[in-house]
This record gives sequence, C-alpha cells and structure tokens, in this order.
Amino acid sequence: MSDHVLVPFDGSAPARHALEHALENFPGAEITVLTVIDEVGRESEYAEAEETGQLFASAKRRLETADAIAEECGGSIRRVADIGPTCETITEYAETADVDHVVIGTHGRTGIARIVVGSVAETVVRQSSSPVTAVK
Repeated sequence: MSDHVLVPFDGSAPARHALEHALENFPGAEITVLTVIDEVGRESEYAEAEETGQLFASAKRRLETADAIAEECGGSIRRVADIGPTCETITEYAETADVDHVVIGTHGRTGIARIVVGSVAETVVRQSSSPVTAVK
C-alpha cells in the first residue's frame, strides 16, 4: 500500500480522472495534488507582473477544483503549487517529497499529435523513480 500518492493536476479531464482514481484506489494514503506553473518560452525574471499574477491565479483555481473533486469523493488532499518545467518539476517533487506512487492523467494522444505536443505522462513514467499509474 502506498502511503504518499502524488497527483499532478492541470485541471484537464484526464487529470480529474487521475485524482478520482487516486482517491478511490488509495484509501488512507496522503494524497498530494501538484499543479505546476510552467513558464516555458518566457524569461521569468523579465515576466510582466500581471502575467505572473495570472499564472498564480490560474494555479489557485486548479487547486480549488482539485479540492472540490476530493470533497465530492469524500477524501482530502494536500495542495502544492510549484514553478518550473512541468516534467522535471513533477519528477523532482516526487523524489524530494518521498512519494510512493504517482497517479497521472494522460490524454492518450497518438501519432503526429503525440510527437508535436509531447507527453508529460510518458516522460514522468520514464523518469520517475516511483511507480506510476497513467489514467485516461
């Protein structure tokens, strides 16, 4: 049984399903919901204060959504927001926070869409030292 489960959460339908899966399948575990503020393509030290504020407001809304899902499922979560490249931030958090299991949503893209967009879930599966469950 996993004592500490990490659910990366971007607010998408697959992320919501992953959170529901974690709440249902890991009763009694500490479930941490991590939302990542990814500033890719921007020089963060030069970012406009308004844009930065919008990024944090968006992260706050995602975590509020996660709280509502946990409440609907009769569970509780620990909320965390972190800044950095999405995949690296997730895997580093899992390592430093002594996570026993990662439950991550996946869009299930294939072909050219997967090549162009990439897959956070696939990268986390490959890089994580913890077991990972990918949920559609």
